[in-house]
Amino acid sequence: MKFDKLLGTKNMYRLLSLFFALLLFFYVSYQRLGTTRVSDKEVANSKLTTTKTLSLKAPLTLNVDNSKYYVTGYPEEVKVDISGPSALVTTLDNTRNFEVYADLSDLKSGTHTVRLKTSGFNKELSVALSPEKIKVKIAPKKTAKMPIQVRYDTSLIQNGYVAGSPSLSTQTVDVTGAKDDINKLDSVVANLNLPENSHGDYGRTVLLQALDKEGHSLPVSLSPETVKVNLPISQATATKEVKLELVTENNGVPGKTYQLSTETKTVKLRGTKRALDKLNSLRVPVSVTGVNESTTKTVSLSPTKAGVASVTPASIVVQITVDDGQDQDSLEKALPTSSSSSKVAESTSSSQQSSTDELKNDTSETSSATSGSEVSSDRTTN
Repeated sequence: MKFDKLLGTKNMYRLLSLFFALLLFFYVSYQRLGTTRVSDKEVANSKLTTTKTLSLKAPLTLNVDNSKYYVTGYPEEVKVDISGPSALVTTLDNTRNFEVYADLSDLKSGTHTVRLKTSGFNKELSVALSPEKIKVKIAPKKTAKMPIQVRYDTSLIQNGYVAGSPSLSTQTVDVTGAKDDINKLDSVVANLNLPENSHGDYGRTVLLQALDKEGHSLPVSLSPETVKVNLPISQATATKEVKLELVTENNGVPGKTYQLSTETKTVKLRGTKRALDKLNSLRVPVSVTGVNESTTKTVSLSPTKAGVASVTPASIVVQITVDDGQDQDSLEKALPTSSSSSKVAESTSSSQQSSTDELKNDTSETSSATSGSEVSSDRTTN
């Protein structure tokens, strides 16, 4: 009786309504959850089955004994074409956790064609390299330390001004390369590009170049690769009169001796006072190559020291007197002892080489941009 009364009350209807509402809610939610799970699985499967293609540049690594060999001829980067499941390709693109390399560990000196290899790629990915093979040259490794020479165009300096000795952030450079290339090494230069009509100190960070005797660039590594150069440019207001020092240049004819003389005893230099205070004479090299009889030659005069802007006169006439060979003691006595004349023995190739080496050393001192040196050949137009 009480139960019948309870069924007929409003509270009972409310409880029943709430119960069915909850039942309907849970049923609908369960259906949606099942649909979502199926959808997520379909998306995941779609990503795995969808193919994606990617092209990129990858650095090339060499597996070689770097302490013993130096390798040239290989590209720094290789094109890599990758295709496969979208998710795997995307992950690889984000991480770049792979390597392209050439295995040279079992190869000796010489030229070799090598097939490139890869590591770090998923087996489901397809990988294509361009190029697939490379041609490399393996050679014994050698390192040399060289002074840095500064070169610039003096015609770009304003009239009435002159450049002094350049200062560098480092005076020497380590050059590493194939033994044959290092043996060809003649100089390491820093080409300083001056603005037109330069009339004040000029500084720049300059890329270094390793050159052979013909001025060709060599395939070597430099450490450091750049140097900071500061070139002082001052007004040339001082003048000074100095003696001439005539010296033979290059090898003459074997068995001949050479005496140099000129009617011009002194020349006038114009430059900075600091530079002229260090000079008491002007060294004038005279080539005697192929000269087998007495003759005269016009020799151009030009500044060979930093801080010197001009030489007056611009040229002189030199008398070259050729005599037959003498004994070694007589030849030594004939070496230049004054500013107006000089004698150099040419009777043997060894004495000629000694004279040439001395001149080369002097030229090296004037052209090298090391501490305390002057600039000579470096001040020519590039």
